[in-house]
Amino acid sequence: MEGIRFKDYLLDYLEFNHISNKDFANRIGVSQKHLIDILSGKKDLSDQVIRNISFVTNISVDYIYKIESNYKFEMQIKEYLVKENLTQIQYLNKFNYNYLKKVNYIPFVDKEDSLEAIKDILKFLRVTSPEQVYEIDQVTYFKSKNEKPELLFLWLEKCYRETLKQKVEKYAKENIVDLVNYIVECAKQGKFNEEELIRVFNQKGVYLVIQDDIPGSKIRGAFRVHRHTPSIYLTHKHKRIADVYFALLHELAHCKTDFNKAKATNLISFDTSKEEIENKADLQAYDWMVPNDYYQNVCTKPDYDIASEKNYPKSFILYRLAADHYIDYRNKKYQTYNCLLEKI
Repeated sequence: MEGIRFKDYLLDYLEFNHISNKDFANRIGVSQKHLIDILSGKKDLSDQVIRNISFVTNISVDYIYKIESNYKFEMQIKEYLVKENLTQIQYLNKFNYNYLKKVNYIPFVDKEDSLEAIKDILKFLRVTSPEQVYEIDQVTYFKSKNEKPELLFLWLEKCYRETLKQKVEKYAKENIVDLVNYIVECAKQGKFNEEELIRVFNQKGVYLVIQDDIPGSKIRGAFRVHRHTPSIYLTHKHKRIADVYFALLHELAHCKTDFNKAKATNLISFDTSKEEIENKADLQAYDWMVPNDYYQNVCTKPDYDIASEKNYPKSFILYRLAADHYIDYRNKKYQTYNCLLEKI
């Protein structure tokens, strides 16, 4: 079905007001043939013609532009779908549309109109065509063969919009040490308070967003620098206290070593990331949790007693021991000390 253009409204206007093409063409300063080409859809409306039509009819310029831009937007979508041999529903499924509808992930105008839904998603992503979705940040998922970039881009945009609600102080790289110490102290106390955590990070000049991911994605976190302000995004996949703090320390490690790189792209952490830049961030996070010397010389010994540990968070030590296969994740001590967040 062809989309509605302003020329369709103009045809109705001329008929309703009993105005001939010749008379109207004279009034808006174009030839009769030019007007006929506009009314038949062969010619687009120029800026001058739009202003002249608005002046003669009292139809607002903004309204005319809105109708025309909406039509062109819809045509771009339809042409893209034909080129990619996709139906509207197939394209929406790339974004897990059923989930987006269920949780009201974005404000949809009409959830039952698939074309309107596509437009709403593209508007949410702040792009003017489907092709631009994949140009938002062409290297944003370079660290993993992420087969569902659409879900990643939606999540990143959702997180970005949350940062706009936060007020942060000026960032200084020395603040990383303060944030690491704060996290370690929280872990020692077995404390996790998302709102308090965000407040402290904002005070230290860092945006922090913890946002549900979209089912089907493998995203765990991201680091980005917005202008000169670092931003850390985490998902709620992290279910235990050491898990979420490790993810946070991992992104702080990026903040420490990859600040300039993150000005140009999103550094994404996936479930399956194995790249060098990610491994380095992991190693730094582990050392912040429990210094490597202490971990190797004390914690890994057969006679080590976690119950008597007073120097470092027990959950952090057990997290490292499990990651290094010294203990199993089903170990009773691991389950006890690295407790589920909802039990905190």
